[in-house]
Amino acid sequence: VSTQSTGTDIVVVETSDHARLSLNLSYNWFFEIEKTGKSDGSKIFSVPDFVGDACKAIASRVRGSVASVSFDHFHKNSASLIRQAVFGADESGKTRNRFGFSSNGLVITNIDIQSVEPVDQRTR
Repeated sequence: VSTQSTGTDIVVVETSDHARLSLNLSYNWFFEIEKTGKSDGSKIFSVPDFVGDACKAIASRVRGSVASVSFDHFHKNSASLIRQAVFGADESGKTRNRFGFSSNGLVITNIDIQSVEPVDQRTR
């Protein structure tokens, strides 16, 4: 059973050359639960703040990836860089299309950059 929902988060990142940026990220998610038993359905409620936990996990991956590249590289490749940071890559290097949380069945299926704003006015 899956019904897509959306969420947004603002993540402040810093590139390797110290440009600080505020990213407004939007993502699609759903709970992947098998209909085989009651225990699978109750998994959804096993994480009290699943939105907060998902946002922290995504933000951590994005910050780590952005910190390893220059502002120019980030500016030219931001969408693919963030998708690869969140979803990872398979054995052939192709970006996966989902990021799952086994604790509660939450699956992130898409991430989109709504806006990128400099935190420091001198970066403009």
